[in-house]
Amino acid sequence: MRSYFHCVTSRYGRHAARVTVLAGAIAAEAALIAFMLFWFGVLGKQLSGMLRLLPAAAGAVVLIGLAVCTHTVLSAEKKVRMNSRYTYADIQLKFAVLSKYDGIYNIDGENAVWRALYYIPFADFVSAEPSRNGKKLIITGRIREYGMDSDCLGYHIRNGGIEFDRPWLEHGCYTELSVLEFPAVFGDPQKLCDALSEAKKRFDELPKPKPYKFKEPEIIRRRPRTSMTGGLNGIYGRRK
Repeated sequence: MRSYFHCVTSRYGRHAARVTVLAGAIAAEAALIAFMLFWFGVLGKQLSGMLRLLPAAAGAVVLIGLAVCTHTVLSAEKKVRMNSRYTYADIQLKFAVLSKYDGIYNIDGENAVWRALYYIPFADFVSAEPSRNGKKLIITGRIREYGMDSDCLGYHIRNGGIEFDRPWLEHGCYTELSVLEFPAVFGDPQKLCDALSEAKKRFDELPKPKPYKFKEPEIIRRRPRTSMTGGLNGIYGRRK
């Protein structure tokens, strides 16, 4: 039975909205000041000296505010897109995987999506619980931590277990952890903790594989066994 948890990306939208409102308010206020200064400076001819630079400064604030709003919105859209694809929790029959988007890096002139992947076999899983402030998941057990190009971290399922697309990941390129603190980005952290505990119970209820015991085929056990000496005596006795 598989459970899959997606990253909740609404927080990026809320953050972008707060920044946009703040920057927009500052830009609108600067635009109002620029308009008033321009009105009194051109029509009323009341500005002189350094005061003549105030409309230009206010206009610059407006442009900066628009640039901040645009950058914030585009950054939020990128985070939503990347985290929706690369940040998830995948709970399988014999293991769980937590994946986290860690940014885009330029490697040898090419952009690469960097990802942190945590492999948790239920044979070594101990517990999972949310932190006191509810902002992190605290998972204890024997956990492998991989951090590399996302293209190298592909895997598929075989008989309920994991099989990496890159076989060398089974033998190295990871750090072993006993405690993992993972950001609570999947909504209610208690739901994921309960899902991990339930998956551990199902794993413990699986029938244990029986140890292999060598057993002679039936035809070999029924074949009469004679000594080498007795066989040779019988042959030479008949020739006499």
